[in-house]
Amino acid sequence: MQQYYCPYCHSPVVVGEKACRKCGQLLSWTPAHVTQSHNKVVSDDEQRDAPKRSWVWPLITLLVVVLLAGGGVYYLMQMMEKKPVTAVVDNTTNADTQELIIPDSTAPIISNITAENISYNSVAIKWSTNEPSSSQVIWRTDDGRIYLTDEKKAMVNQHIVELTDLKTKQRYYFKVRSVDASYNESISVEDNFDIGLSQGVSAVSVAGDSMKTEEPQPSVFRTVISGKVINMGEVPIRARDIEVWIKITVAGQAATSDIKADVDPTPDILYPLYETGFRAVVPDRTNPDYMVTATIAGQQD
Repeated sequence: MQQYYCPYCHSPVVVGEKACRKCGQLLSWTPAHVTQSHNKVVSDDEQRDAPKRSWVWPLITLLVVVLLAGGGVYYLMQMMEKKPVTAVVDNTTNADTQELIIPDSTAPIISNITAENISYNSVAIKWSTNEPSSSQVIWRTDDGRIYLTDEKKAMVNQHIVELTDLKTKQRYYFKVRSVDASYNESISVEDNFDIGLSQGVSAVSVAGDSMKTEEPQPSVFRTVISGKVINMGEVPIRARDIEVWIKITVAGQAATSDIKADVDPTPDILYPLYETGFRAVVPDRTNPDYMVTATIAGQQD
């Protein structure tokens, strides 16, 4: 409560008193002094009557603040200890990605090479590869000339190439060639096959009872010898590979002459025991003595 004093003797006075109790001087009070004193008294009374505040809540608040501050410090320390994460950005385009693919540098592996379906003039060369690749055959004969088949561009694992227009009584040497999609090339070691040597006997002979001699007419100065040739072998033979030679002797002359007969081109293929005709013209009126022999591609049988 605020204390007031007498302005004359400075003795304590009570608000509202008309005169100082010590010096007797009259006192003058303003309404503000009275109101202020009343409010102050009421406020002091309220403070005396108000219950004392508890210390528990401030303590809880303090603990919460401490915990939050500690958690924040711990989080900051963890963030500082973490290693920075490097961001990886893939800037490669589709074309760049394709260039990263390791190219195929391995050539096809060739296996299972065979020569099949050997006939009088053809054969099928077969082989396998471990990856799809093209097909081609490189072949030659004993004369050293080298031939190439057309390359089959189709990418396959099982290959077949036919060689045609071959001759009987002949050995052939060949290699197979394959190229994969990455242009890796493989060529096999040389192998061989033959026609009419080991796969089957080829032979022809002249049918004796087929021989016929046409005597020259008075107006025609010639003698014609004809007959038939039979395939006595085990494999087919082309008619154009057969040669018939006639050795002629004329009475009273020491010399001899060899004449090549014309072989009938049909049938073109003589299978075993099939036959075809031949015919030769002897340019002489005299009835000659003759001996006929047949050969296959110039080889005596």
